[in-house]
Amino acid sequence: MIKHGKRIADLLTIARALLGIVIAVLGLVGGRDALPLVVVILVLAWLTDLLDGVFARRDPNPAPSRLSGHDAKADMAVGLGVMGYLMFAGYVAMWLGALIILSAIAVRIFHSRALAFPFFAVSYVFLGVVIWQQQPELFVIIGAYLLLIAVLRWRRLRDEYLPEFFAAVSSLRGK
Repeated sequence: MIKHGKRIADLLTIARALLGIVIAVLGLVGGRDALPLVVVILVLAWLTDLLDGVFARRDPNPAPSRLSGHDAKADMAVGLGVMGYLMFAGYVAMWLGALIILSAIAVRIFHSRALAFPFFAVSYVFLGVVIWQQQPELFVIIGAYLLLIAVLRWRRLRDEYLPEFFAAVSSLRGK
């Protein structure tokens, strides 16, 4: 048990959203030279996502925290921040990045969180290609981290995220 686990979780969620903003700003101020720092900040943001739930579940108070329902918005901020970085650093055309960002926001607002995540995945795929081309050693580090997370969180991915995504897709088809 962690006495203030939910407060720590809320702070981690806030930090993740702010890190998404920092990632986008790095595209403006650092451009392509900021890529290694962007990767470090992205991994930190992903770690906050991993840890906030751990702290929240270990708090003895069963009531939800103030920000417990906003975790997906912090995730969205990071995904949007990555696309912002890619646009501002000149890796992705502004019009394409804006289209992806607006599509993700529209799907999130008008349909579901589960269907918005593939739009954020596009940001991560684009970033992965850039990292692979510019800094392959960082690509290996991120790949190892993602593989470790997939193994550690496989059950939640299988039991929660994938069914939620496929249910959202089915609802689009009217089934």
